[in-house]
Amino acid sequence: MQYVALFQEDKNGFSVEFPDFPGCVTCGDTLDEAVDHAHEALAVFAEEMVEQGKALPEPSTKKSLLAMPEHEGKKAINVSVTGDGSDFEEFEVVMHSHLLERIEKYSKLHGVSPADFLAVAAREAIKNDIFEE
Repeated sequence: MQYVALFQEDKNGFSVEFPDFPGCVTCGDTLDEAVDHAHEALAVFAEEMVEQGKALPEPSTKKSLLAMPEHEGKKAINVSVTGDGSDFEEFEVVMHSHLLERIEKYSKLHGVSPADFLAVAAREAIKNDIFEE
């Protein structure tokens, strides 16, 4: 299913809301980062709803949401989600054990999972185009 994510720019970046999922909100410093966070936030929110035995709502349309006065000036994109956890993929990563230990230590110290740490690092690398020559 596809749900509408509404983006609003402010002085701190972009805030994101999903009108079909009250309480499902996120943000990002840039629009690209906000889009990444929107996909993750909706996937987690929908998966939790399904695990609790709740049905996912019928998706609203961009046109109907953007016609509402409270959404004036917001940008909208459709975000796909299954709600069954299949929006996330597992993959194998090979790295030096010393680096993995440092990632695990850092993640534990800051209360995040190593996967979340790597996702943030990947977003930063893409945002800053660190491999550009």
